[in-house]
Amino acid sequence: MDMPEDVKPRRPYRSQRRREQAEETRARVLEAAARLFAERGFESATISAIAEAAGVSPETVYAGFRNKRTLLGELIRAAVRGSEAAPVPEQAGPRAVAAAVDQREQLQLFAADVSLRLERVGPLVEVLSTASRTDPELAALLAKIHDERLANLRTFVQALAANGPLRLEPEAALDTVWALASTDVHRLLTGTRGWSRERYREWLAGSLAALLL
Repeated sequence: MDMPEDVKPRRPYRSQRRREQAEETRARVLEAAARLFAERGFESATISAIAEAAGVSPETVYAGFRNKRTLLGELIRAAVRGSEAAPVPEQAGPRAVAAAVDQREQLQLFAADVSLRLERVGPLVEVLSTASRTDPELAALLAKIHDERLANLRTFVQALAANGPLRLEPEAALDTVWALASTDVHRLLTGTRGWSRERYREWLAGSLAALLL
């Protein structure tokens, strides 16, 4: 059957443009939320304030994220993963660490990769940690983030141990990496002490080598 002349097929580019607009809106909301959470804290960064900063309606924020807890969780996930959508162990940096056959090279690669993640996620984890003291749901979110981080670091320690013996038992080695490559230590050294990214990287790689190899 011939299509009537006055009925036209939907143009694909319109759907594509709508998707692009939705992604742009989402990015603006995330950017505004990250800034306001850091400036005001979780409680004072209201949905209305985030919407105004993003140039959208509060309803748009609610439709995209439901609530501030979900929004903060999305921000932290995005900060941890960076520009790659894949889970951390499947990303280019960790895969390069796993592929290296020299332990000291692995530590250098790990320090370079994790320092960038800590820079991105540190301020958000600090917001979450503060807010979680009075919010059980945020406390559960923080616990989940710690569990995921521990799993990622366990993968790194296993890759390191695959290339030679470690000075510490596996769990002790994991706890050592967990402590030194933490947002708390990173904030103290780069924030309070004013270390550069390069100095932190070299310190982390050197300290892990001294303790683990």
